[in-house]
Amino acid sequence: MKRRKLLNNLGMLSLFNFGSHLASVLHAQENFLAGTPIANIRLPHLTEDKNAPVVFYSPIVSSEAMLKLLEASQYKLSGKVGIKMTFSNVRDSAVKIDPMLIKPLIENVKGTMIDSNYFDGARSNTQAHLATAKANGFDKAGPIDILDSEGEIALSVKGGYHLKTFITGAKLADYDSLISVVRFKGHNLPRYGGSMKNLSICLGTPKGAAQIHSGGKIADYFSSAGEKVTSESMADAVKAALDFKPGKWIFFNIIDLLEPQRRDACDGAKNIGDIGILLSTDPIACDQAAVDIVYGFAPDEQTRRQWEQEHFVESLEMAEKIGVGATHYRLQVVRNFMQ
Repeated sequence: MKRRKLLNNLGMLSLFNFGSHLASVLHAQENFLAGTPIANIRLPHLTEDKNAPVVFYSPIVSSEAMLKLLEASQYKLSGKVGIKMTFSNVRDSAVKIDPMLIKPLIENVKGTMIDSNYFDGARSNTQAHLATAKANGFDKAGPIDILDSEGEIALSVKGGYHLKTFITGAKLADYDSLISVVRFKGHNLPRYGGSMKNLSICLGTPKGAAQIHSGGKIADYFSSAGEKVTSESMADAVKAALDFKPGKWIFFNIIDLLEPQRRDACDGAKNIGDIGILLSTDPIACDQAAVDIVYGFAPDEQTRRQWEQEHFVESLEMAEKIGVGATHYRLQVVRNFMQ
């Protein structure tokens, strides 16, 4: 009896210890964002589903953080590395990426910054585009290549909404590994600016951008078919880019000190400071996490819904429906470089 009682007591003690351990694990999971700028933000699309893509998160914005995130992702770079940027217009210098922030990444991966020409005069041809990139300081960060400086290619769109092809620069074919780097713009554009835009409107040549805005009907000039068609066509273009270089893309969204534009439903948006950097091999998950974070700082749920509607975030669901990526994600915090 004494032996049985002892075993029972040991069993109860083991159960108690296991329960305490389990409670600690659950507590740690609930507080894995503790100490970060988003510890108290509701993230509607965050999930524990093991099949969901991982979005790596650094709570600070730094060159070192970008390198540590890339290391944590275990993404394997090979061959010629292209870093898809938007060099911006000189008048938009306040919202451009800091070239010195990304310089260590470019050097580490031996990458070349790439972009296509665009509608506006500062980037409408290769000579003007290179001059703009230089004026914004990108020449100090690393080599630059304008993708359509030697012609265009039409990427095939399979299973899309509107587009059958998507026109981008011919030099995209030269790159074996591709890194998208975006300064995420939540309240600074009528349509939010993230990885999805970087691989659609900003990857296309002027003809490709015209395709997107017109739903594939016009490639010679800008003509809008409306926001819904544009959103669906953006999804088509991103799908084309991913299919053209399958498994070769990875995506950074930098969420840093950025002053919102005061307009419409976003009039009450505040500068939320440096929030961190996101990285994922899934562009939709990476954008959705950024959207959840930035609009999670709304003062109430109604305002949050207004902000999301204002910036056409439904484009992410549209992209998910045709297999571009997933709107639900797991979040992994990378802190080991923080002292």
